Amino acid sequence: MGVMRFLALFILLFSVLIFQAAEARIRRYKWEVKYEYKSPDCFQKMVITINGQSPGPTILAEEGDTVIVELTNGLLTENVAIHWHGIRQIGTPWFDGTEGVTQCPILPGETFTYEYKVDRPGTYLYHAHYGMQREAGLYGSIRVPGLVLHTFDWIGEPQSLLIQGKGRYNCSLVSSPYVCNATSPQCSPMYSL
Repeated sequence: MGVMRFLALFILLFSVLIFQAAEARIRRYKWEVKYEYKSPDCFQKMVITINGQSPGPTILAEEGDTVIVELTNGLLTENVAIHWHGIRQIGTPWFDGTEGVTQCPILPGETFTYEYKVDRPGTYLYHAHYGMQREAGLYGSIRVPGLVLHTFDWIGEPQSLLIQGKGRYNCSLVSSPYVCNATSPQCSPMYSL
């Protein structure tokens, strides 16, 4: 009787593993990184975009999926590397995106393909790992459903806050209407501070 129970348990576990492997998908993304003028908080500035978006597109994946990102560096004078913050890179440490440590930079005009497996649910961040590119807008989110989200409290008062890439800067603090335009469709009155 013990052997039958062990065999039944083995078959059950084996079928669960096969079912999970069949569920995993490949998520493909094709990105071009370049400079563009944007006004995410009504204040016009040069930002780095991915396919014209800043923040970049959200990567949506399920646990066990393989994410493939083909990234073309459209910046004329800067290298690029993307770090997948929170992705453990089990078996793929060369795709971690820390330039000069785990990866060579992606030179201007070059294309590099990242490929990694998402091994656990959560909300993660990808961002540039070169100079001030993250602050210039080269970042985005990775969402892998399966965890309960918790809210957080603000500490202090931000002067400009971007939510989903939009916000509102107090344009009365700037003298030039060409630099800060509160009526720009790129900025959003709903996020006023």
